[in-house]
Amino acid sequence: MLEIYTDGSSRGNPGKGGYGVVTIKNGMVDLIISKQFDNVTNNQMELQALITAMEWCYSNYALENEIIIYSDSAYCVNMINSWIWTWCNNGWKNSKKQTVENYELVRKIYDLLLPQFPLTKNFEVRKTSGHNGIIGNELADALATQNSTKFKKIILEKNIETLSEINFDF
Repeated sequence: MLEIYTDGSSRGNPGKGGYGVVTIKNGMVDLIISKQFDNVTNNQMELQALITAMEWCYSNYALENEIIIYSDSAYCVNMINSWIWTWCNNGWKNSKKQTVENYELVRKIYDLLLPQFPLTKNFEVRKTSGHNGIIGNELADALATQNSTKFKKIILEKNIETLSEINFDF
């Protein structure tokens, strides 16, 4: 089983923001992805983190294994597990008959979820508590908020092994 933790952040909403993706495999941190942007919203960064995790799964992970993506964003978890199918059936309109916010990102997730892709068989997105001591979530948060000190502190305090070299570009 592969566990992936994603998080997004924005200061200003919109403002400067970023996202983080961390995989934990067999108790070790394997994948570490962090990207930063200007003039973005928190939801955009949460969605982009999910997209990045899903795309990484397609190109790097044996899809016959179970994959769980954890997000602390109720918006993202509800969107993937429920809303996205209704929105598609309604021409990408929400319950207020307005175009779905962040349509381009939502549509990209939809395309990654289509039934013809093997990821959907052993893949799920689950809600996790944010800022509650869950190591994967805390590491993804540190990446999303550009807090390399927090990231390194968690790795050292929890004696977590990393399979990937950690390079902070922020």
